[in-house]
This record gives sequence, structure tokens and C-alpha cells, in this order.
Amino acid sequence: MFDALLRQQLGPIIERLAEMEAELEDLHRRTDSLCRIGVCQEVDAASNTCRVRHGELLTPAIRFFNPSAGAQSESRIPSVGEQCLLLNHGGGEGSAQSVALFGLNGNQFPPASTQASLTRRLYLDGTESGYDDARHALHWKNGPAAFNGSREALELNLGPASLAITPEAIELQLGAVGLRLDASGVHLSGPLVDHQGRVISTA
Repeated sequence: MFDALLRQQLGPIIERLAEMEAELEDLHRRTDSLCRIGVCQEVDAASNTCRVRHGELLTPAIRFFNPSAGAQSESRIPSVGEQCLLLNHGGGEGSAQSVALFGLNGNQFPPASTQASLTRRLYLDGTESGYDDARHALHWKNGPAAFNGSREALELNLGPASLAITPEAIELQLGAVGLRLDASGVHLSGPLVDHQGRVISTA
């Protein structure tokens, strides 16, 4: 009789403890699914979605972060093989409520810069741009065209043509033809110099 009375009194408590245990297990499972490292497997640029593999699982088409997405907007489509942080804001196991935060470097895509003062961007076709805040130097290159600028000097190269601006002078060079402006005057170099169609100097 005492055992029956004890079970009757403890029954609701035992049931509640079992419910709490199930709730805790569900919370642990959801917490484990909140953040995971994944690798991009597919990209649909038109819909701004991708599919990400994490462990043995593959997400459905999910959204990914862009650098900005407001009145000022910037798009950057992730690459297949790029690592990301998978944020499962729904907490479920199906990944349907996940979003992908890209930008994690790996073996396939190493960092564009390992210098603390240099912010650098590389493009697939070899174009690059960067700014070194320690040297106050800006750099841009696209094939034969290159631009280098700092507080001390500016250089622009466009294949055979180049422009250099320093505190002392401005120089423009195209092959053998050159123009230099400095404190002492205007200096021309090349096979000939003409003024309004009239040759005034020849080499």
C-alpha cells in the first residue's frame, strides 16, 4: 500500500522529468545543427542560392550572404569548392532553414593576402586590386594595364603607354615619345615635334 501511494505521488514528477529529458535531448540536437562548416557543391546565380555539403548531408537550395543587400548593394557569387559557415536559424535537421556565410579560406582557395596591412582582391581572369594602408599604396592590374598610386607618386601603365605623377614632375611616355612637366619647364622627347600640324623639331 505504501508503494502504491508513493508511485501515485511520484508519478507526475517522473512523467515531467521524462518530458524534460526529451526536451533537453531535442535542444542538444538543435544546438548541434545550428552552426556547421560546409563546402559549396552547386550554385544558381540567377536565384542567388547554393547547395552545401556538410558531413554526409547536402542542403537543398539555400540563400547565401552578400557583402551588402540594401539601398547600397553588392553581389558576390560563391565558388564551387568554397568553404562556408552554415547557419541553421530554424534549428531543424533538414537544412531548409539554413543560410550560408562564405569567406572561409581553404586549400583550394588560399588567402589573397597574408600581410596584415594589405587588403587585396583577386579575380578569376588574373585581375587584382589592393591597398596597403601601411605604405598608403593603391594597386590595380588588369592584363597589361596597371595603376599604382600613393601619397608620394602615381603611375599608370596601359601597355606601351605610361603616366607618372610625382611632387616633382608629370611624365607621359608612349613608346619613344615622351612629355615631362616640371619646375624648369616643358620637355618633349621623340622623333619629331609638331605644333598645329607644323613640324617644329625633328630628332
